[in-house]
Amino acid sequence: MTTTIAKHQGNTTVRYFIYFSTLCITAALALPALAETPNLKPGLWSYKSISTMEGPMNVPPQTSNNQECLTQSQLDKGISVLNIPKSCDVTQTDITRERVDFAANCNVEGMTTVFKGYATFHGTHLEGKMTSEMNTPIGPMIMKTDYKAERVGDCQGK
Repeated sequence: MTTTIAKHQGNTTVRYFIYFSTLCITAALALPALAETPNLKPGLWSYKSISTMEGPMNVPPQTSNNQECLTQSQLDKGISVLNIPKSCDVTQTDITRERVDFAANCNVEGMTTVFKGYATFHGTHLEGKMTSEMNTPIGPMIMKTDYKAERVGDCQGK
């Protein structure tokens, strides 16, 4: 029974971990408007992330692919364009035209997750890394995510 509960809690934790990691990667696209104008071109962006997890669970690397329309008005809104959960507190956004360094603390089901990462901007593509650390009921977990994105065209209907 304890193993079943721990496994269920672990699966829930992994889902939240991946969700918040994806949220932070998306934030890397939108945060730059808080300071200098980033070296990014608005349009349809395709991004890919590969996440590995260290800790008590044996989870194979997770690959995620997504597309998102990034408009100039979204960049102008900065972080307010994101639906960041109330349980998260952005603790760092150091932004230049070529790079953003970010950090956030999120409370997920009573557990604090610390996200730290960066992205570099190259006009029509970006790349970066992020680390997420969480103490869970089944032990500490660390997720490392490498991601890249590229502009693949104009947004449809925008």
